[in-house]
Amino acid sequence: MKNLLFTGALLCALLLNACKKDDQTTGEIYGKWILTEQYADPGDGSGTYQKVKEFKTITFLPTGETMGDVFEPLTRFKVLDSVRVEITTKNVNQPLIYQYKVTAKQLILNPPCIEGCGLKFKRVK
Repeated sequence: MKNLLFTGALLCALLLNACKKDDQTTGEIYGKWILTEQYADPGDGSGTYQKVKEFKTITFLPTGETMGDVFEPLTRFKVLDSVRVEITTKNVNQPLIYQYKVTAKQLILNPPCIEGCGLKFKRVK
């Protein structure tokens, strides 16, 4: 009887843990994001992320189109693999390759910069 109760409790705990959402799981880039922090480095490796004063949004659609005001001349994007995304803008003739990391709640974009730079976004529901 004790074995049956222990097995039942263990099974319930496993099921509850499996249903729990994990913020660290890989998510998709698609959806609406709000810019929360920007990384800036003066070129000596001492840069840090700073909270933005004005929140801007960007939406990545499965069609490759974008909307929002983070990159105003941004027109299209294409996911190249699990860490790189190609971004096309109206102001640059050729696409730019950004490094990215996405979880269920956060997106980090690193533009091609000589010194360190980056953008942190929070997913909008």
